[in-house]
Amino acid sequence: MGEKIDVTGTDDAGADGSRKGWKQDPDAVRADILATARRVFAEAGFSGARVDDIAKRTATSKRMIYYYFGDKEGLYQAVLEDAYARMRHSEDALDLAEVAPVEALRQLAEFTFDHHRRNSDFIRLVMIENVHDARHMSRSHQIAAQNSSAIRHLEDIYRRGCQQGLFRRGLTALELHWHISALCYFNVSNRGTFSSIFGDALFQDMGQQMLRRHVGDMIVRFVLRDGAAPQRHQTAEEETRMINPDIHRFLEVWDGKWAGLPPNATGADRRLRFESIARDMRLPTPVGVDTDEEHWIETEGGPVRVRLFRKEGQDPQPAMIYMHGGGWMQGSPETHWDITARIADWTGACVISVDYALAPEHPYPAAFNQCCGVLKWAHDTADTLGIDPARITVGGDSAGGNLAAAIAIWARETGLPVKAQMLIYPACDFDRSRPSCIENAEGPLLKVAGMAQTNAWYSPDTDRLHSDPYVAPLVAASHADLPPAFIGVAQYDPLRDSGRAYADALTAAGVAVTLDQGEGLIHGYMRSMEYCADAEAKLRAMCDWLTKALASD
Repeated sequence: MGEKIDVTGTDDAGADGSRKGWKQDPDAVRADILATARRVFAEAGFSGARVDDIAKRTATSKRMIYYYFGDKEGLYQAVLEDAYARMRHSEDALDLAEVAPVEALRQLAEFTFDHHRRNSDFIRLVMIENVHDARHMSRSHQIAAQNSSAIRHLEDIYRRGCQQGLFRRGLTALELHWHISALCYFNVSNRGTFSSIFGDALFQDMGQQMLRRHVGDMIVRFVLRDGAAPQRHQTAEEETRMINPDIHRFLEVWDGKWAGLPPNATGADRRLRFESIARDMRLPTPVGVDTDEEHWIETEGGPVRVRLFRKEGQDPQPAMIYMHGGGWMQGSPETHWDITARIADWTGACVISVDYALAPEHPYPAAFNQCCGVLKWAHDTADTLGIDPARITVGGDSAGGNLAAAIAIWARETGLPVKAQMLIYPACDFDRSRPSCIENAEGPLLKVAGMAQTNAWYSPDTDRLHSDPYVAPLVAASHADLPPAFIGVAQYDPLRDSGRAYADALTAAGVAVTLDQGEGLIHGYMRSMEYCADAEAKLRAMCDWLTKALASD
């Protein structure tokens, strides 16, 4: 057994009394000992760890360690129990009972990957216990009870997947747990040897994100029954299954979050839900990007708020006036935070995100006039803002792409310089007879059936939808002398051919255009960056283009 000490004897408490307050908060003392012991055991192993060292690193004493845990082996066993309890508690917090089985299985696998990656000391403890043939774990009834919850989660997910005809039968939750554990355990346990032999590219952030996704893919594909996996089909309806599989992952989560909205929800209800979902799914803001600066600007369309996304660096910076999507009816700088923060980070431009007025309460030209006013304000106050007036660009997605293209035309007419325009799946006209509208009438995300009403809410004078270039940029009498453009469309988007037609019109007018076809992607794919690596890659490509455009003479 391990070394023991008489708790009735004298103690080695520090002269400053820092170890004399243990009786006032025994739970905190115990937690401090466990946290410290976990690090020491992970570093030195069971045999190499010394209780003296653990005591020196805590706010208590060696005597108190034995008071709580009996001996070294008791402390080590308690560390193991605590480590597993913490993992299972986090696992339980996922609350997967109401999540669709495919997405639930993926979330559980990717959670395990993330947990092990972030808690390398947990993996080291497991490795050490394996060296000792699980001697200490076998004595703990608590660890067995804790880990049974992992099997119960998988049993529930697997049962639901089989009932829905998605998962092949004949597997067990224990098998699935083994496969998930094996993949995620190796990622940490063999990092040193693997990196030494093959280099550490897979252990950098991008490599780890890729492997995390692969783990989810492998587990899901292993369990899916034949015919349930996305594959090629002949009909237009079934062809949507050719969508990038990672987009399907995103859609399961996205649709689940919208599912609770009642059918009779008002526009205000939808706006609130959109803001809530976007906030809930927001990615971490890139380090070094400041997001706190806001301004209110007086315009012909009324006062409008803008939020600035500015990367730390020297002034003056280039700038982009960014208009969010949302069918002109919903959205804000906050709903599109992930896009604008990354544009700022990856280009070094100050992104001025416009919280323009929304339809139907504020139809055209309110939003258009506000966005034009923001562009003029950016030029007029460039010195104060710390931006370069010669390097101001415009950009936006969906309805925001429409506004950005319209503002570029307005700027040409008024003589305001615009260096470039970045249009992401934009609505450049309102022709619903195009092939992309027929092929993708049911979305995903954007459905043709609701477009007529949405468009009429934005422009109640529906004649303007086919005649006013500030409403439908494609109908402009001339597209000459407009700024160079990056136009990103999506293969499975009703608006695909509208964006392509605008690219053709600009090219015919002598404007430099880069067109990205968005193979395998859908309208709104920028929202899927957490799930779909291709979505992030597209935004990076746009930012690379923008960086070069800003540097050109």
